[in-house]
Amino acid sequence: MKKLLSSILCIVMFAAVLTACQDPNSFSNGERLSDDYTRSTDPQKSFNYNDGAQTPPPTYTFYASSMTDFELRMFRNYYQQSKEEAFVFSPACTALELGYLMNGASGDTKNEISLAVGKDVSEQNFNLCSSYFQSRLKAVSLSEKDESSNSSEKEKEADTDSISLEASVFINDTADVKSAFMQANASYYANDIFRFIFSDENSAAKVNSQLGLGGDKAFKSLDKSDSMFTVTSSKIIDSWLEPYAKSDISEGTFHSESGQKTVSFLSSSESYLKTDKAQGIVKYTKSNPLKLVLVMPNEGISLEDYIGDFTSLEYSKLLSSFDVTKKATAQIPEFSIASSQQLNPLSPILSKSGLYSLFTDEAVFKSASNDNSFGINEMYENTPDFSLNAYGIGKKDDGSLLQKKVGEPAKNDIELKFDRPFIFLLIDNESEIPVYIGIHN
Repeated sequence: MKKLLSSILCIVMFAAVLTACQDPNSFSNGERLSDDYTRSTDPQKSFNYNDGAQTPPPTYTFYASSMTDFELRMFRNYYQQSKEEAFVFSPACTALELGYLMNGASGDTKNEISLAVGKDVSEQNFNLCSSYFQSRLKAVSLSEKDESSNSSEKEKEADTDSISLEASVFINDTADVKSAFMQANASYYANDIFRFIFSDENSAAKVNSQLGLGGDKAFKSLDKSDSMFTVTSSKIIDSWLEPYAKSDISEGTFHSESGQKTVSFLSSSESYLKTDKAQGIVKYTKSNPLKLVLVMPNEGISLEDYIGDFTSLEYSKLLSSFDVTKKATAQIPEFSIASSQQLNPLSPILSKSGLYSLFTDEAVFKSASNDNSFGINEMYENTPDFSLNAYGIGKKDDGSLLQKKVGEPAKNDIELKFDRPFIFLLIDNESEIPVYIGIHN
């Protein structure tokens, strides 16, 4: 009996020690709800690229078309909110989160999300396509790394070529959450999902700690009446497939909307794109399965007017004009766009992009919870930093510039200088779904 009592006492003391060691400003294991669910590794069930699903689902073409249409609609509305400033955002992250939320929505709310991001694609097929799309982006990026290097420090460098598309879901622990909603996340989306009490005094601190937020970006408090909110973040770093030489860099004038600026221009031979409204180029990155597309409206067409016409049809015309033999001597300005000082709430933009009732009391999420008041209160984006320079995207000066050009510079009939406001996109090589969209003005 004494031995039994001693054992019980030890267990109680051990539990007390663990509780005492738990950081009150960090989520406990019990609050990390997504840790309790795992996905199937059968590629026919998960369509995860890491499981061996190296060909997309049969409905992938419809998925890519619908995703792209939604993202460009979102971009046009984003511009209306931010048109006086240069910006970049990841519409792909937002579209993926909406795809996950579709699994919890019901009735008109489910139909609204489906029509916005997945028209002509069923919920299950949207899940499978989303799983393939994001897992392939990350897997191909990782497979392109230099596996001969044994330096763990090199992999930790801030400008290592990589793709990071992250999303976190925060749920108030005042309602139940259905297992099917959680399992859909584990099977197809891999979001970090946390359930905790929003009214706790350290609830905001937990969120800030998890997301690494500080300053103006940090949450000061959480609304105890809220049910759920999400935060997405992304980071893309890559080198150019064809490196620049020092002789490719020259100073020139960029005619911005705020006046003329002297900047460095990078000269190279790139694949040429053209419609009756704009010209552009395609430039390939080295490690990630992405390509950079720059689009500049023709003379006499303002950026604002062109963005109003930058629909799926115009996007398709641009990419359809691609001809591997058609090259242009492109001059691209070096530029950078800093992340917003605050998290960007996306509900105003999404409400204008087809999600008319998603953030209202009319939204219904019966497939996520039995609580009739359960819904999505806000979707935030931690907007990315973006820089384009001679070394790549998001790269630092690493001394990799060629001292001189290898071979003779290409001579092209077309010369295109991006010396006035333009659109830039980083798009998936396979599906041509935009991952980043932005403007430099």
